Amino acid sequence: MFNTSMRTKLRGLAVGLITLASTSLSLGAYATGTEFAGCMEETAGFAVQCTANDVRIAGVASNPDGTPKLQILDDGCAYQGDTVEFTATFDIETTSKERHDVGIYFVTDGDPNKDGAVSGQCSISTLPFQPSPPWLDLDGIDDPLPGTNTPSGVQDECGDISKPDFNPLSPTFTLTATCVDPDNDGQLNIPYCTSWRQSGANELCVNPSDAFPGSPSKCKCDDTFNIPIAVPPAELLVSKSVNPTTLVEPGGNATFTVTVTNVGIDPNNNVTLNTLSDSIYGDITTSGHDGILSTTCSVPQVIPADDRNVGGVDTYTCQFTTNILGNAGDVETDIVTASGIDDNGNSLSGEDTAQVTLIDSLPSISLDKTANPTSMLEPGGLVTFSVVINNTSPASSDPVTITSLVDNIHGNLNGQGDCVIPQLINVGASYSCSFQVNVVGNAGDSETDTITALGADDEGNPVSASDSATVAILNAPSSIEVIKTASPLVIDEPGGSVTYTYTINNTSSVDAVTIDVADDDKLGSINGQGSCQLPQVITPSGSYTCTITTYVAGNGNTSVTNVVSVSGLDDDGEVVSGFDDATVNIQNTPPAATLVKTATQVIATYQVSVSNDSDAESLTITQLADDMFGDITVVAGNIQSTTCSVPQVIQPATQAGDSYSCEFTAIVTSSPHVNNVTATVVDDDGSQAIMPSDTATVSFD
Repeated sequence: MFNTSMRTKLRGLAVGLITLASTSLSLGAYATGTEFAGCMEETAGFAVQCTANDVRIAGVASNPDGTPKLQILDDGCAYQGDTVEFTATFDIETTSKERHDVGIYFVTDGDPNKDGAVSGQCSISTLPFQPSPPWLDLDGIDDPLPGTNTPSGVQDECGDISKPDFNPLSPTFTLTATCVDPDNDGQLNIPYCTSWRQSGANELCVNPSDAFPGSPSKCKCDDTFNIPIAVPPAELLVSKSVNPTTLVEPGGNATFTVTVTNVGIDPNNNVTLNTLSDSIYGDITTSGHDGILSTTCSVPQVIPADDRNVGGVDTYTCQFTTNILGNAGDVETDIVTASGIDDNGNSLSGEDTAQVTLIDSLPSISLDKTANPTSMLEPGGLVTFSVVINNTSPASSDPVTITSLVDNIHGNLNGQGDCVIPQLINVGASYSCSFQVNVVGNAGDSETDTITALGADDEGNPVSASDSATVAILNAPSSIEVIKTASPLVIDEPGGSVTYTYTINNTSSVDAVTIDVADDDKLGSINGQGSCQLPQVITPSGSYTCTITTYVAGNGNTSVTNVVSVSGLDDDGEVVSGFDDATVNIQNTPPAATLVKTATQVIATYQVSVSNDSDAESLTITQLADDMFGDITVVAGNIQSTTCSVPQVIQPATQAGDSYSCEFTAIVTSSPHVNNVTATVVDDDGSQAIMPSDTATVSFD
């Protein structure tokens, strides 16, 4: 028995396994969420019997037009063992007045334990608890955990159900499920369990993993629950023929030829053939029992998937010989069944029949039909079917005349290829002919043709025989070619505009490809840049071209290389990819320079001389000023140096010292430059001062 401590440990283990789950669930804006954890026993912490039927999933809800509320979000189930993502609305029903904390468990691990959602890995969800309607909350915010001191006022967040007003409830789930069909009804099987608690026994439920059964029986499980999503049968193509098809009583030896072909549409799955049995002779891989005289059949045999063995052997053929005894008119019908398992662990089987008829000493024929080739790449092509009709009549019989030769698909063969009817065939002789036809289809398709020959001997005793040949259509691998060019290929430093041209060629012979990713390692995704738009569907042998103009920069004698990587899918969902690069060289530009010399200023030296032109008295120079440079006795402004100073006494003209001379240097910034120097001169009698002046001009180029 499980105890509370064990349940806590198991719940911790289940939470630790959340990352292994592959199922998601959506219940709308008020959903309490989904946990990916252990199934019901791991979550509850005790063994369950699930004998009650209080809450169940009635099935997928219906739209007003009667169609199921179901949407497949990917390409559906392509083969058993594939995965499918879908959204569906389910009707949850109760047979009771009210039930609390409804838990919904869906299997996420493919049910390896074969007990549905009782053990293993599950997605666990609850019903929303608000708004009401459409949802129901029977617990409110005053639902303490029994036997604890949980305070009141805690919201129980796991939805409830009651009838009639809240029955059924219809949540919507988004699931990713493994494509399995153990009941072989052609529909997706996804086991589930529901759990609930009754009033007074309900615990506080705030997480989906809190929604476990109130007791071992308070749950309902359905291991055979179906979703209306088609799951293709996992099968082997078995062809059985026998030679001869008739034996003259009391009988004789007959050799059965068995061919098993892996025609599953999973492109990456081998099949291991592990049993070959006959409805009459039992195990045909051993001799010495049930009339089996000899056999070439043996198991196990690995049969490669068609797409992984293009041009190779994807069939297994063997023969066994038996001794058939009986009376005239007896017909022995044998069914050979082949079974095996693929790389994903899915079981596959197939069967075919062959008949041997015991007759009086009457005419008989056998017919062997072969196809060349027995497999070809999609979409198909010419196949040569060869027919051999043998007159297997006893030696005492008459020749037979074949009057009809008909293929169940290609009709009357008279006049097709080199086949001509009627044909007279002597005892022990044969007639052979062949014809060519086009066999077309998609990857995974196969065409089985059966030819029937009819005729009679000279007495009018009828003869007939038939045989089949199968041609399988294999997936043709797809490919693309990426070409990237740059124009111009050479630019001057420091850079310039370059136009990159991207061309994607679909080099596939059959499938169109959809290109949805194209990344340039310098420019990023090219989608939306220049004229480039993705996705693009490119037909076989077609192409798509676009351009991007951008600025490319760099130093001289360097280069810039861009690599574009392109990927997408073909019609069969196979990935195609390619890449190419383009290089732009940046060439060096020789240096160039110009020098202009211009005189913008000069330093001029000015000489100033003031003379006393009077014979009467001496004069005093009190001021020396320039109209451009100001006081020339001080170094200031543009005056760089000076020997001039005041006051200066000048003697009368008749005496020595009758003049004063000095010089100053100044910065001249314009040409021509004219400036005027004025001296202020006074005598010693208080006469009005005189102001002699003179100008000088400086010019420079």
